[in-house]
Order: sequence, then C-alpha cells, then structure tokens
Amino acid sequence: MVKELFQPGLIVNEEFFDYPAMQISAKNWLFFTKYRFGIGDFYGKHDGVQLNTLQFGHADRHEGMMYEGISPKDCITIVLLVASEGYVCINQHKMKSGDIIIIDDTKAYDFVSSHATLMSIVSIHKSLIKEELPWLLDNIDKKFKDTDSLFFQSIESQWKRVISTSNLSESINAIEKVIVETIKSALSQQVGEDTYLTQGEKTALKVKSYLLESLEEKMSVQYIIEKFKISDKTLESSFKSLFGITPKRFIKFLHLNHAHEDLQLSDPKVVNVSDIAIKWGFEHFGRFSSDYKSLFGVHPSITLKL
Repeated sequence: MVKELFQPGLIVNEEFFDYPAMQISAKNWLFFTKYRFGIGDFYGKHDGVQLNTLQFGHADRHEGMMYEGISPKDCITIVLLVASEGYVCINQHKMKSGDIIIIDDTKAYDFVSSHATLMSIVSIHKSLIKEELPWLLDNIDKKFKDTDSLFFQSIESQWKRVISTSNLSESINAIEKVIVETIKSALSQQVGEDTYLTQGEKTALKVKSYLLESLEEKMSVQYIIEKFKISDKTLESSFKSLFGITPKRFIKFLHLNHAHEDLQLSDPKVVNVSDIAIKWGFEHFGRFSSDYKSLFGVHPSITLKL
C-alpha cells in the first residue's frame, strides 16, 4: 500500500556516521554487503521529503563505499549523480556528474564509489506513472544525461519549495505534478544508453563478484590473473577505470572491512587482534594496525575492546 510506504509531509534531514545510521536515515531503502573504501571518518547526510506517492531528496556521502541495495518497494527510482570526487559505478555503468540511471525494486542494484558522492534521487510509486511505466521499465539500468541540468534544477527548486513552505500539505499534489512532468521532459526525448565495457572491465566485474564469494580464502592478484586469464596490466587498468583503485587495494579493503566486522563482534576475552588479522590474511601486524587505523580511525585493539 502507498499509505504504508509514504508518510505525506515527512521531511528527513539526518546525518550519519556509520552504516547502521545510514540505513535508518535512508527511508524505504535497504543496504547490504556494505564496505568502506574511504580513508578517515565515516560521514554523510540524507535529506528529502515523502509526498503522497513519491519521495525525493539527496544522498550526500563523504567517502568511498561499496554496497548492494534494494530501492523502495513498487517504485521506479531515478538517480542523478550530481557530483563525485572520484569514480562511480552503478549497475555496471561508469557514471559521471550529470548522468542519470533508472532502477526499480525487482532486483538489487550495485554501487561502488572511490570517493565522496552527491546524488539527487526520486522514487515514484508505479501507480502514479501508469502511462509512462512501460517506457520506464524498458529503460531500467540504462543511462541518461541531465541535459541542460533540467532534472537537477527542477528537483532543487521543489526541495527549496518544501523547506520554505509553512503548510506543506497544501502543496503536495502540485509538487508531485511538477516532478513527474520534469521526469517526462528530462528523459522521454532521450535514448537510454546500454552498458558499454571493455573486455577487461567485464572481467574485472567477474573478478569482483568472485572475490566477494571467496572472502575467507587467501587471494593474491597473481592467482586472479591466472584464474581469469587476464594480464596484470589489463586487470589493474580495468579496476581503476571502474572503481578507481587497484585490484590489490580492492582485496585489502575487503579484508580490512571483514576484520573490522569480526573485531566488533568478538569477545576480547576469547579472541585477540592477531587472531583476526591472520584470519584475513594480514601477517604483518604493525602494517595491519596502521592500515586499519587509516580506514576506520582507531586501532583494531580499540574496536575489539568496545
């Protein structure tokens, strides 16, 4: 039911400093298989508003991250990458500022960013766009351009309208109408772009999936090169073009994230830091501690104690 999904007039403006808080602030979204790629403090902010049959707002994230997610139930979602400080890959699309992608709730979407990102996001219940729905469904996972910043400017003007209105309930229908017309104007005259990747980038995506499925195995770049029959140079350039980091660094980040999770869940009376470091392939404890502190802001021993 739409009434169960949206609370008309609900305005969200929440900062978050970890993934659990990020999940809470992202109304009607689900995140899983979450990894940090940024160095330093975890920080971001979600703002937005729920209307009768849609919600829209911004996702401002101050570090690189990787996750899979599920968009709001029974909705079509339009995501505009407003700004990025590095590389962004959404559902196998290499995204740049001004790019738009359409997703829905029927399958998980895949998000990887090397650095901070700012996105404008609109999720519309399918009942509101019955006429446009077949076209939108045909363009799921295709990439569009925000020509002349039409989409961005319209969303920003409506957001300003929301936060400056003393009686939002009187404006809800008008705001919804403007947003739907904006989507028609911004997208309907375009032909959505299919994913275009080099053979090396396609292999890099397979490697990424393989690494996520083989986390507890000690994995080297050389092993990956031999298994996937790809040259060291091609693998590295493909990882950089998609994710902004080398495969070696990618593997290290995966293992550091899982070491962090284990440290959070372990009993310090039973387990010590070196046990977890060895489990995730870190044999040089001093280097592990340094890399861990760079990524999570504290020494691993502190995480274990807390």
